[in-house]
Formats: sequence, C-alpha cells, structure tokens
Amino acid sequence: MKQIKNKNIKWWVGIGSCLALFLVIGIFAYSKMCFIIKGVEVIATVEKENAESPIATIEGKADNAIHLSLNGREIFIDKDGSFSEKVALLPGFSVVTLNAEDKFGNKKEKRFELVYKENAESIAFKKGEDIIN
Repeated sequence: MKQIKNKNIKWWVGIGSCLALFLVIGIFAYSKMCFIIKGVEVIATVEKENAESPIATIEGKADNAIHLSLNGREIFIDKDGSFSEKVALLPGFSVVTLNAEDKFGNKKEKRFELVYKENAESIAFKKGEDIIN
C-alpha cells in the first residue's frame, strides 16, 4: 500500500490513460458487435385494404435478417431490412407466421392470428374423401 502512495504523477497519468484506452476499445467493440448479442429483430404490422377484401398486407422491418419466410414461403428483404407482402385470408381464423434467420443461425418467429368474416352461411372442409359441412 505504501508503494502505491509513493508513485509520482507521471505513473498515475499513464495508468489512467491505459484504463481509458481499454474502456474506449471495449465500448467500440460492443457497439460494433451488439447485433450478435441481439440476434434478429422483427417488427411487423398487418393492414387490410378494406373491410370486405380478403387481402391483407404484412409490412415491417427485419433487422440483421438474411432469410425471411412468410408461412414457409421465402420473401424478399430490402437492403435496410424492409419488407412488404400481400396475403389472402380464408374465411374464419387464419394464422400468419413470419420466420427470420440471421447469418449466425439465430431465429425469430412472429405470429399473427387473424379473423376474416365473410358473408357465407357455411364453410366446407375436405377430410380425406369426406366433405364436412
């Protein structure tokens, strides 16, 4: 403890500048590499053209993504990560899934649950050879 108190001002300035240099390098490295820690970020919204139309538009931005798929179908991303895609909704309940992946294998999934009401009295589903009404 006595040896530290006996150091001159030049020693203290040298130690202080080294610590400041390492701090600046650490902050710079974190700012450049934080996308690895964050992974993929997806911000998306769903908008309908009008109330009667079964067409909805999904727009948004996928930061750090290299692959983006909508219900299993790959969609295109701009250089800044923006995308816009139209989806046809079926009458009733629909689930739209957006999957994004970055170059390090980090994945993010965003799901939208949508309800489209049509003026139909019934909906038929085909299960095997039987039609269920």
